[in-house]
Amino acid sequence: MHFSAIFGSVLAPLAAATSHSGCAPCKSSQIEFASTFKQPEPPRIKHEFTASFVQHKWNVNLSHITQGYITNAASKGFVAVNQANEDGLSLSFFDYKNVTKEGLVDNTLTTYRPNDKPQVWRGYVNSNFPIFQDDMLITSGAVYTGMVDRDFVGLVASWSIMYQGVIPVTTYVDNDNKLVGYDYFAPELRTRATTRFYNIKA
Repeated sequence: MHFSAIFGSVLAPLAAATSHSGCAPCKSSQIEFASTFKQPEPPRIKHEFTASFVQHKWNVNLSHITQGYITNAASKGFVAVNQANEDGLSLSFFDYKNVTKEGLVDNTLTTYRPNDKPQVWRGYVNSNFPIFQDDMLITSGAVYTGMVDRDFVGLVASWSIMYQGVIPVTTYVDNDNKLVGYDYFAPELRTRATTRFYNIKA
């Protein structure tokens, strides 16, 4: 596939994205300072989905923005990510059926650059793209953290968990139980990443 064709397929969905309210109207019991507030039970999420995304990851050493298209295939045990950033285009296949005891994921990365042959690398990584199972919020004991207005999707519910028991992650779920994004903080390198999904098909 030509570089320009891949580039177009990755970037085109951003132009087509439209804003909508992800959770309207909200129940008064979901509003933190309402007298009727009651912490809801974490929902099951729609774990088989494709979506366009934009992600910004940063720490004291880097600021990295990428966007593209993601497939979360929980029943098949993989996440596939097509993305574009300042380094060019890349296709990542994360095989969550092959994870080390440290939580590192088997990743095959194919990188495309203009006027160059594709470069393929395979190894174990600490992925920026976790696999989301339908009961992830339930089994993680997710805590409801209020309603949040998110880019592309509007007002949605936020839920906080400890991913793999060590990484604080906040997930964002709309009224249809679709995952519309997540943020995480990795204490070791004081790393923060925020990811937004749109054009979601679940």
